[in-house]
Amino acid sequence: MATVGLGLAGAAGAADSQFKNLKPVKEPNPCKNDPGVSDTEIKIGTIIPTSGPTAAFYGGTVDGIQARVAKANEEGELGDRTITLVQVDDGGDAARNVTAAQQLVEDEDVFAIISESNAGDASGSYLNDEGVPVVGWQLGLPVYGTYPNYFGFQNANTKDIKTYYTSRNADVVKALGGTKLAVVGNSTANSATFVEQVADAANKTKGLKTVYKNYDIPAGTTDFGSVAQEIKESGADSMYTAMDNTSNTGLMQALKQASVTLKPVVFPGGYDPRVVNLPAYQDVYFGVEFQPFEVADIKGSWPGLDAYKQWMASEKPEGILNQISAVGWLSAEAMIQGIKEAGVNCPTRKAFINNLRLVDDYTADGWFDPISFREVYDKPFTCVYYVHVENGAFVPQFDGEPFCAEQIIRNNKITKLVPNTTAAPTTTTAPPA
Repeated sequence: MATVGLGLAGAAGAADSQFKNLKPVKEPNPCKNDPGVSDTEIKIGTIIPTSGPTAAFYGGTVDGIQARVAKANEEGELGDRTITLVQVDDGGDAARNVTAAQQLVEDEDVFAIISESNAGDASGSYLNDEGVPVVGWQLGLPVYGTYPNYFGFQNANTKDIKTYYTSRNADVVKALGGTKLAVVGNSTANSATFVEQVADAANKTKGLKTVYKNYDIPAGTTDFGSVAQEIKESGADSMYTAMDNTSNTGLMQALKQASVTLKPVVFPGGYDPRVVNLPAYQDVYFGVEFQPFEVADIKGSWPGLDAYKQWMASEKPEGILNQISAVGWLSAEAMIQGIKEAGVNCPTRKAFINNLRLVDDYTADGWFDPISFREVYDKPFTCVYYVHVENGAFVPQFDGEPFCAEQIIRNNKITKLVPNTTAAPTTTTAPPA
């Protein structure tokens, strides 16, 4: 049975004990502005790779961030203050990530930072020591379960990511018919850890086993002839990757040339309308952390989606409505929520970190099931929505509900999850005509 509809907070369990005595921090009176805050402005930094091999994947988050900030400024969401963005490129490199954080804090004097970088772990200790709020895409980085000043826009991660994770990725492969799994990733640290997690979970799942594992592939690689041959010789009938769209395209083309047919093929990222008509992506499944846009055709739209579409059209008419720009929007949404929780009359860093952590019914205006920022902290990411590429379109799977893990794996021990509901896997849920 596939676990469907299990809320993220429910999967996380009780709030971490370190937050059990957390109390709201009030606005100071009289107000004394924190770094990055004036009577008319709040400076927010961004650390995003806009150069280097990962830029094509992460760079598009800028569009969503800018669109959401434009909405906040235009509508006066933060009272007399408007947000000014200060953008820094870290190239997806750890050393540059630390330098970028130092530049934003020490030279640009920002109040908080939005992080959308695969190298985001590098500056974690520094930004925590400085007490700077950080919001972003957790990207399999343990920093989101290590420092309480870090907030994923929806989910977090575990500090001990190599020994504490879920079986979700293996569960969905099995639910979609896979029995012999190939797992392929880039040579970056977060991709390598992801590959190890998926491979290990598959080997702990009855009826599924890992027959091929490779995370020695540099980001941006397009030549996969030898890898395709190795997958063919392994006897794999299914595949999960942890790579960018450029590499995924090259791999799928190489598999086709080698006459290798795999089902399912699952990508944890890359949900983008530009791929649905590419032959390499036909019959591929994509994981998405939020409700896919197409769910609106099944269950109706939600306020957050409507606002995203409106402000992207207004501010970024050349931008793409895809996973990446939506992640940027949602990261900025959580950042703005944190400022509101701190108090728009006199927001402080301490109040942002403390008060946002106390929020326990956050949905980003309907993008996902309610979460508690306390309960997701230092917990595995349990539930994901999936779409399937069919005839040039994304089709939501599992009736448009999130698919959730059946097991937690911690220190090589398995704990069964108790779902709110269960349902047999639905391989196709077509939108209404």
